[in-house]
Amino acid sequence: MALSTDDQLEFVVPDDGPALARLFTLPVSARLDALAAIRGISSFDTAGMNLLREIHEQGDGFRVEVDDPRYAAAIERLIKADAWGHIKRDLARAWDYQNSALPGIRHPDRIEVTVTLGYPDDPVFLERTLGYYGMGSDPSTIFMVVWPTDYNETRIGACAVHELAHNIRTPNVEGPFNLAEWVMHEGLAEVFTIEVCGPDSTGGWYKDVTGKVLDETMHKVIQAFGTGSTFRDWSPYVLGDEVARRIGVEPVGIPHMGGYAVGRRIVERYLAATGLEAAQAIVRPVHELLEGAGVTPPTAA
Repeated sequence: MALSTDDQLEFVVPDDGPALARLFTLPVSARLDALAAIRGISSFDTAGMNLLREIHEQGDGFRVEVDDPRYAAAIERLIKADAWGHIKRDLARAWDYQNSALPGIRHPDRIEVTVTLGYPDDPVFLERTLGYYGMGSDPSTIFMVVWPTDYNETRIGACAVHELAHNIRTPNVEGPFNLAEWVMHEGLAEVFTIEVCGPDSTGGWYKDVTGKVLDETMHKVIQAFGTGSTFRDWSPYVLGDEVARRIGVEPVGIPHMGGYAVGRRIVERYLAATGLEAAQAIVRPVHELLEGAGVTPPTAA
C-alpha cells in the first residue's frame, strides 16, 4: 500500500455490472471461474479462490453454484440505478470535502472498490443489515456487497463514503486497534457520511437503537472497552447479538449494529463540545474523542 500526503486520491471502481450480467447467462459450472476472472483472481491463486468460494458459498455473496433467476434481475436493477457511477461520484465528492477540511493528511494514493451481488435468502443480511454493507478497514480497498432494494439503491454511494472514512482514519492514528477504536471508527464514519451525503444517507442499520435502549447499549459497550483482543471478541459489542450467534460467539445483549449507534452518539457529543466536523476529528486519537465526549472507560477510572 502506498501512502501520500498530497491532494490526489485515485478511486478505481470497475463497472462490473455488464460482466456480472453475462456471468448469469453461463452454465453454473462455469460461473466460479468467470467470477474469478472479473475479480482478477488467477485459478492458481489458492488463497484468492478460497476466499471467493467463502464469500459466495457461505457468506453474504450470491451463490455462485446456484441458478437463480433473481440474480440476473438484481444485477439489471443495479445497472439501471447506476450503482457504480454513484459510488465513484460520491467517493470523489467525499475526498474533496475531506481534503478541504484537513489538507496534508496521510491517505492511500489509490483505492480499489469491488462491488458484488448479495445473497437474498439470508434474513440477517437482507432484513437486519438492509441488504448492503461494505468493508474498508484495509487502506487501499473497499469491498461492498449489495442486494438492491428500494431503501439501499439510493444509498450505495453513501455506504462507500462510510468505508472511505475507515481508509482515511487508519493511516492517521497510532496505537493498537481495540474495541474502543472500532466503535470510534464506526461513529466517525457514520457522521462523516452524513456530512457528505445528508442526514438520510445512513443510519438504517441501527435506527431502532434509541432512547433507553441506546443508553443501556452505550453502558454495556463502554464497560467492555479494554477487554478482548480480536475482532471475534469485539464483534458482539459492535455488530450485536444476531451477528454474534452467526459467528458462534456468546451474545452480550447488544441490539443489531448497536456499537454503531454508540459510536455515533460519542462522536456527535465530541463534535458538539469542540465545534469540529467529523472530517476534522477523523484523525483524532480515541482517548481524545472519548474525553471530549465526557466518556470515561473503566480502564481510565
